[in-house]
Amino acid sequence: MKFAKKAAVAAAAFALSAGTAAAQYPEKPVKIVVGFSAGGGTDTTARGFASYMHEAASMNGMPAFITNIPGASGQKGAKMVVDGDKDGYTLYIINMGTLAAGELAKGDKAPFNARKDFVVVGCMSQLVTSMMLHTDDPTTSAKEWLDKAKASGETIKWASSGATSMHTLIGTLILDELGIPHQAVPFKGGSKGRAALISKSVPMAFLGVHLSSGFENDVKNIGVAGAKRDPVNPDIPTFAEQGLPEVDVTGPMCLFAPAGTPDAAITALEAAVKDVAELKGFSKFMKKSGLAAFHIPRAEAEAKLDSMYGIFKPLVDQALAK
Repeated sequence: MKFAKKAAVAAAAFALSAGTAAAQYPEKPVKIVVGFSAGGGTDTTARGFASYMHEAASMNGMPAFITNIPGASGQKGAKMVVDGDKDGYTLYIINMGTLAAGELAKGDKAPFNARKDFVVVGCMSQLVTSMMLHTDDPTTSAKEWLDKAKASGETIKWASSGATSMHTLIGTLILDELGIPHQAVPFKGGSKGRAALISKSVPMAFLGVHLSSGFENDVKNIGVAGAKRDPVNPDIPTFAEQGLPEVDVTGPMCLFAPAGTPDAAITALEAAVKDVAELKGFSKFMKKSGLAAFHIPRAEAEAKLDSMYGIFKPLVDQALAK
């Protein structure tokens, strides 16, 4: 009888420990959704992050993989994540400027509320908006090109990475403030906008500064947004330095989980973002891609997301009014 009792207790203890182990997150690979086509800044960051995610101690060696669902400036992919399982195995990466801008542009018809339907887990990089030209264009500064455009009186067509992307709003702000007639030509991702510039389908683009990396023979950056120069591209002057409207906006690139994701998963993912952002391999990968690597923790990221709504609300209203 004593042996039987001991065996039962041991079996119960084993079952409990096995159940606890089974409940640990993650137990399987993690899917990261990118709301843009392959090759752009969001996709590049996501693929770099996913390739190193298994090295984070909190991820139990589990890998991550990318699924591209382009459309509606990232909102199509975001909606899929919001409507999916809240188990920590389907996540989303986007720059929070574009996330906020897209929601604001839709107003009451927005398919989700980012601050209620998502948990921003942390950030690992940022996107910086650049004014970009084909290398055949002899112009060397953003101010010179825009002065000529204004003097021509013609409507300028320019490429962007989405109808309501951060880059589109910044480009619209600058051109409107300078009184230059223009028409944005949005594409489903920065790489497609770059392709339009390379093919000379458009004479100019507002895209992520990193998109010139590897394409230096085809495109060039002549000005960037932000209060300071991009640390990865310090030779490119800001718009304000050139006497153009100052646009102190950059877009932190962040990992999001749908609201309702278990706390244990969020905690593990927070740690993973920090670990990956601080890995030398990830930093080298990002720098090679023309992007910076750094960590913004969850609390700070939440505050930045809130601030994005205040920054982009007037820009969206201005764009919609036009």
